[in-house]
Amino acid sequence: MLVRITQQDVVYRRYLDPAHRSFIPDFGTTITVADDAGKTTCYAISRQLVMFCVERRKAWRMLQSKAGIQNKEYAAQRGLLAEVDSGKLPLVELLTRGHELVKARIAITGPDKA
Repeated sequence: MLVRITQQDVVYRRYLDPAHRSFIPDFGTTITVADDAGKTTCYAISRQLVMFCVERRKAWRMLQSKAGIQNKEYAAQRGLLAEVDSGKLPLVELLTRGHELVKARIAITGPDKA
C-alpha cells in the first residue's frame, strides 16, 4: 500500500478517489506480522493508520535529506510511480507486485557509496 501513495496524494486527497492508484479503503488494508517463531498473523488497519505511516515516512526522508543521505527507496518509488502515471507500467502490476518492483529498482542502483 505504501508503495503506491505519496505525500502529494494525501495533500490533494487522491487517496479518497477509488479510480486513483493511491486509493486507500477505509478498512480494507491489512498488515502481516511474523513473530520470532515464524508464525504470521494478519491484522486489519484503518485508512488513518496508513496515512500516519505515509506521514512518518515523509518525516524520516526529510531527516535523511538534511543529513545528506540519499534515500534509494524514495528514488525507486518516484520512478515506478512515474511509469505507472505515464502508462508505461500497468496499474495492476503496481498493485500486485509493487514492493517487489521497488526492491528490484533498488538492487539495480547498487550499494550505497556513503
